[in-house]
Amino acid sequence: MKKGFVVTALAVAAVLLGTPIVSDAANFRLTIGAGHPVDASAWITSMRDYLQKEVKAQVETKTPHKIEWVEAYGGSVAKLGEVLEAIESGLMDIGDVHIPFEPAKLMAHNFPYFIPFASPDPLMATKAAFKVYQDYPQLKEALEKKYNQVFLAVGAVTCYNLVTTFPWEKVEQLKGRKIAAAGPNIPWVQAIGAVGVQSNLNEAYTSMQTGVYQGWVMHAQATVSFKLHEVAKYYTVTDFQATPNVLITINRDTWQKLPKEVQQIFTDVASRYHIVQTPLAMAKDEAAFKTMRDAGSTVRTLSWEEKVKWANAIPDIPNQRAAEITKGGMPGEVVRAYYMNQKDAGFKFPREWFK
Repeated sequence: MKKGFVVTALAVAAVLLGTPIVSDAANFRLTIGAGHPVDASAWITSMRDYLQKEVKAQVETKTPHKIEWVEAYGGSVAKLGEVLEAIESGLMDIGDVHIPFEPAKLMAHNFPYFIPFASPDPLMATKAAFKVYQDYPQLKEALEKKYNQVFLAVGAVTCYNLVTTFPWEKVEQLKGRKIAAAGPNIPWVQAIGAVGVQSNLNEAYTSMQTGVYQGWVMHAQATVSFKLHEVAKYYTVTDFQATPNVLITINRDTWQKLPKEVQQIFTDVASRYHIVQTPLAMAKDEAAFKTMRDAGSTVRTLSWEEKVKWANAIPDIPNQRAAEITKGGMPGEVVRAYYMNQKDAGFKFPREWFK
C-alpha cells in the first residue's frame, strides 16, 4: 500500500455491499515538518496549531475524507537546509522550506532579503510577499518543475535588529566590530565597516561570551530563546526588516493524489496562514523585549537619522540582486514588486531603492 493514502473501511464496505457513494472516503496520512523546533519558532507553532488543525477539521467536516498528521519538526526528518530536498523526494509531504538556507536554488524566492530597511511589521511584509507570489507565477512554477513541490503559504520572522556586547549610538561606532549574521544579512553590516561573520545560533552564545564576535543581527524572539541577552546586554531596534523567509510547500506527487475538494481546503487555509502567524510572532517579540529589560538589558531604538545613514551606506543590493535573478532565468522584477507593495501599503523607506 502506497505511503500516505489508505482507503477507509467505510468506503470498502460500501463498495462490497453495492451501496452507491459519491467518492471513496480516504484517510490521507501526511508527514509535516521543519528544521526548527515547534515551540521555539512562531512560524512552526502556527503550522501545528493553525495549519494542521484547520486543514484536518475542514477536511473532516466538508468532505468524506480524513487527515492524519505525522509530525517531523525540529529536524527529526530533515534538518535546516534539507527540507527542500526532503519534500522534493517525498521524504516529507509538507514542510517549511526556510529560504535563506537555499540561496542558490531559491535565489529568486529570497527576494525579501534584498530590500534592507524594509517594513519591520511582519504582517505588512508577508502581505507584500504573498502578493508577489500571486503576481509572478514563475516563482510557483519553478517550485513545481524544478523541485517537485507546490506553493502553499508564506510566513515571516519578526524584525531583524542588532544585539551587541557593547553600547553604541552612532553607526560609526560599529566600524571594525565583528558582527555575526545569516548569509544574506552580512552585506548590511559590512557596509558600515563592521566585520561580517557567517554563523548560526547554536554557537552564538559561546561565541559572544568568548569574544569570537561581538554582535548578532537577530530578532528579539530568537535573542531570548537562545539566551543571547545573558552575554550581550545591548539590544538596538535598528528596523532592518521583518523577513518573509518562511515558505511552506507540499510534495507535488502528494498534491496530485489529493481530491480537488481537499486541495481547495489546503489552498484556502494556507492563504490565511501569514495572517494567523505574524500576530503570534509579534506577541512573542513583545514578550522577549520584556524579558530582556527585566534581565537588565538596555533596549533602545536607533534614530531615524542613523537608519538613513546606514541605509545609504549599503550598496545597491536590490538592483544588483534583481539583475542576478534575471540573469538566472527568473523574473528579477520580484524585488521591485516587493518594495512597491510595501510602499503602496504606506511604508516609508529610509532610502528610495527604486524610482
